[in-house]
Amino acid sequence: MSFCQVLGEADPSWNDDTRRWSMHMHIIMNKHLETIRRTKSRVRSVFLFSVGELPKKHLLGTLAVNFKLLKVLDLQGAPLDQLHEEVGNLLHVRYLSVKRTKVKIIPKSIGNLHNLQTLNFKYLNVHVLQIKILSKLRKLRHLIASPSFLGGVKMQGRIGHLEELQILWDVVANNDEEGVSLTAIKELENLRQLRKLGIRDLKRESGKGLCNAIEKMKHLQYLRVWAIKDEILDLHCLSSPPESLQRFSLRGRLEMLPNWIPKLDNLVALGLYSSGLIELKFHDGCDEEKLYIGVGRFWKLKLLHLRGLKGLKVVTIEEGGLPVLNELWIGDCPQLKEVPSCIRNLRELKSLYFTDMPTEFLDRLQPDKGQDYQAVEHVPNVQFTPAEIRRYPAYHQIIKERYNPQEYYGHDVRKAKGSM
Repeated sequence: MSFCQVLGEADPSWNDDTRRWSMHMHIIMNKHLETIRRTKSRVRSVFLFSVGELPKKHLLGTLAVNFKLLKVLDLQGAPLDQLHEEVGNLLHVRYLSVKRTKVKIIPKSIGNLHNLQTLNFKYLNVHVLQIKILSKLRKLRHLIASPSFLGGVKMQGRIGHLEELQILWDVVANNDEEGVSLTAIKELENLRQLRKLGIRDLKRESGKGLCNAIEKMKHLQYLRVWAIKDEILDLHCLSSPPESLQRFSLRGRLEMLPNWIPKLDNLVALGLYSSGLIELKFHDGCDEEKLYIGVGRFWKLKLLHLRGLKGLKVVTIEEGGLPVLNELWIGDCPQLKEVPSCIRNLRELKSLYFTDMPTEFLDRLQPDKGQDYQAVEHVPNVQFTPAEIRRYPAYHQIIKERYNPQEYYGHDVRKAKGSM
């Protein structure tokens, strides 16, 4: 028995005992379909790669008739413009992908695939999905829709019966009727096995319902929430966020950062876009190693606090990323060994505070001698407190002797420089 067979231009021969077929052919000819028809029904998986042309006769119809035990059908990238109804005859299929094809409609016969666990129609022009088609797919775990640049996919109908779903990605929350939208959000409360949720076009009034649903998703690892254009997001009702959440992406206007975000102990990536925040504080949580702030995300931010981020090693702020920031605090970040050079991009910065940082870090700030002094010399007020002062009060005198003159400790760096 052959475990896997790769069919290419050089070797298009077929092995009747093969369980998995991988087709690497620019053109699949009608003669290949005739060979499939004569093949015993042993194949469990079919993959298409680099296929430039399909035969005039229906490939899916041939597969459905001859490969009754097929479990995996990956048509990714195939020149396929229609998913024929015959696909509904593949009753044992667990994985079906039409990613990067030209398919525009998901046929009703998909509802016959009671064993289907993954339906991937990413990068398609499918904008509406009739959920009632999927009403019998109780085993469906991964429903992967179109990417954001295609506007997401509207789910028409109730989705709460798909209780085994683990991935629900890039679906539209907003609908033409507000009552329908709120009902769809409430349906999410039944999807308690979700690991990955991407929802877009969210309205402010839907925020409370979304928070209620998220609280019930104890296994959630990746959450992406995008508001409808110019809508203010209200996500403050989430009192008990999923402990397993590792990645969170939020696009929309915020009046205040949700206070539950710093409580996410397992968070490794946080993306905030077009937030409109004036103050942003990270205290004692979010142990990611890198903090990146790009252009156009925090155009109103005036105050930024970074404190107690034990794993933080790198801070990157693109030029123009914080155009009006005037106060920055960095404290108790022991892995941050160097003063972030990006501080020189903060042209409106008036006050810079370093608290509970290692003396080796602060040595780099010394006027004239410190390697990183040039990054902060444009800031009128720079102050710091070494970590050793709080941990070892007796170390106070040593610190004062180390930093000469005495005024340099706990005061403006510029004043220290002027008195030298």
